[in-house]
Amino acid sequence: MKEKIDVDIVIVGSGAAGLFAALHMPEDKRVLVITKDKAENSDSFLAQGGICMLKSEEDYAPYFEDTMKAGHYKNNRKNVEIMIRSSAQVIDELEQYGVEFKYENGKRVFTREGGHSDRRILFHLDITGKEITGKLLLAAQKKKNITIKEFCTMSDLIIEGGECRGVVYYDADASKTVAAVSDFTILACGGIGGLYKNSTNFSHLTGDSIAICSRHNIAFDHLEYIQIHPTTLYSKKKGRRFLISESVRGEGARLLDKDFKPFTDELKPRDIVTAAIKKQMKNDGTDFVWLDMTGIGEKTIKEHFPNIYEQCLEEGYDCTKTPIPVVPGQHYFMGGIAVNSNSKTSCDRLYAAGEASCNGVHGANRLASNSLLESLVFAQRAASEIAGLYDSGVGKAKNEVNPKFEDMSPKDFDRLQAENIKFAKKEIERAIQMKDDVTMTVNAVDLIKQALKEDITSEDITTNAVMKEKRQGTAQLICKQDGIVAGLYVFKKTFELLDPEVSVQLKVDDGAEVKSGDILAIVTGDIRAILSGERTALNYLQRMSGIATYTNSVVKLLKGSKTKLLDTRKTTPNMRVFEKYAVKVGGGCNHRYNLSDGILIKDNHIGAAGSVKQAVKMAKEYAPFVRKIEVEVENLDMLREALEAGADIIMLDNMSVEDMKTAVEMAKGKAETECSGNVTKENVASLADIGVDYISSGALTHSAPILDVSLKNLKEI
Repeated sequence: MKEKIDVDIVIVGSGAAGLFAALHMPEDKRVLVITKDKAENSDSFLAQGGICMLKSEEDYAPYFEDTMKAGHYKNNRKNVEIMIRSSAQVIDELEQYGVEFKYENGKRVFTREGGHSDRRILFHLDITGKEITGKLLLAAQKKKNITIKEFCTMSDLIIEGGECRGVVYYDADASKTVAAVSDFTILACGGIGGLYKNSTNFSHLTGDSIAICSRHNIAFDHLEYIQIHPTTLYSKKKGRRFLISESVRGEGARLLDKDFKPFTDELKPRDIVTAAIKKQMKNDGTDFVWLDMTGIGEKTIKEHFPNIYEQCLEEGYDCTKTPIPVVPGQHYFMGGIAVNSNSKTSCDRLYAAGEASCNGVHGANRLASNSLLESLVFAQRAASEIAGLYDSGVGKAKNEVNPKFEDMSPKDFDRLQAENIKFAKKEIERAIQMKDDVTMTVNAVDLIKQALKEDITSEDITTNAVMKEKRQGTAQLICKQDGIVAGLYVFKKTFELLDPEVSVQLKVDDGAEVKSGDILAIVTGDIRAILSGERTALNYLQRMSGIATYTNSVVKLLKGSKTKLLDTRKTTPNMRVFEKYAVKVGGGCNHRYNLSDGILIKDNHIGAAGSVKQAVKMAKEYAPFVRKIEVEVENLDMLREALEAGADIIMLDNMSVEDMKTAVEMAKGKAETECSGNVTKENVASLADIGVDYISSGALTHSAPILDVSLKNLKEI
């Protein structure tokens, strides 16, 4: 059974971000909130430690620095400022909804957590997330214009004319598929913990938005930014891991090794403490380390951390008397759907907030207790922009939408969920690989910087003339020719070196066979940076993809033979690292990278040494047992001499087919053979038939045409 409904605003997710956004929508607008499980089963309810707040103007600079430092200075500075400056207003509003933070003598009580230089975290016992999100849920349930539907899982977005016009979801209770058509949509569907074996998250949070948005070419940012929480309660039981809040360390709990001795600074940022714990576990040969809370005192533990106390008792530990075992576990997702300061995505009428989004506040590593604050601040900003659009008269969508969607059975739904989980995992794995890609050596980065300097000596005068200030935009990287793509990571790195806030979301990976019209990537960021970096980034990508495509076409001709295709040092100056990488992507193999990689005795070396035998002898004496020795020969007499001298590889240079056949027979069992000189696509298959081990071709790098790709459809967001 399937059904179409019409509402004004659809919000996917019932956590803090989704509920706060719903509560800020105009009361004359029909708001539908769908959630995958029970409304209270969001990670926002699980947050223990607290929520940050700017206490005074004197604390602004330290708070800003703590956030930036924890994020390894990869944060969006503008959005960090917005979050901090908005904190007091958000806290006041939460208290109006009935949220109870701890007070003493009429004043708010603040605690401290790892990475913070001061106490600036408000809390409610050790269940702050439940207190905040629970009160928001109660407030939303009282609103006549807000409908909350549980056990409804988004299966698709409704995209028409470049705009998001709602969502398709599966209602498990009614066993029906529903298309909810709306003016605006907000994705607040949480993180990715369900993709991991060990996580503090609910298992149903499986990154659905990643799979769905990726299929619609909606931009992401930093899917590789995944935070591991240093202290979850160690257990052999399956399922979600119970988090031991950072606050216990802020109050004085100590991390201990197997001998119950301290081994690290407990108040460092999460990633640093996590690394220290993992190192200690390896050194100790254990599956956990100890966390000693006893120094906090029994009274404080039972009053401030009653939930942690009870959970530890259930696992058999009295944390007021003995240390408890803890282990790092997946906790938070700093990447996600790319959004601007108002939570707008690269798709019109689509917003994202909370853990599903990436506005850059957290950088590469979230500072403790910034998550609830960030979610609330930017959810409210999304709602405010939507309300403003309605006020201006452009909020109501003009066109009727008749979405095409299929009725799903429970089996269809389960299959789709499995596909989405698999897709989300693949996207995240690709992002992690990008971060560690082999082409991004220090040498490669320096070369990219030089290329940027070559194109931008002082400024991009044209862009600066027509665009005076920063404006967020997005563009599509489109393939205009069939081929093999290579250099996407170099393309991405070029923009990141020009402007770290530019995001490049790859839709395919290096080595993919692409067709004309395929979208290869989405670039999001300051339009000025996109325009200024475009040519350099495309130069790399077109050249490298051309080499990969040409190499692949030659490799296919060798299919079925034992012969491997090698490149040469006939590369463009300062492009070797990129061009040889492209050969590998295309299916070829790299010969010597440089003159120190191997010994290749050619005609001029032989002339300088006096003979083949003498050249090989001298090479062995200079580098014994360290490098293979290859000798280039032009006739069978030179071949005999090289074999007698003990050469490891014989390069048959510009020899006739008949002589090469004889040479292969002579070298069999004594040395490997390589064919070189005048190798073309037209004759490579016949050369392989001779039986040589390798064919080397300079044409792979010096004669490959570029693959035509373009950066198109630039628009402001």
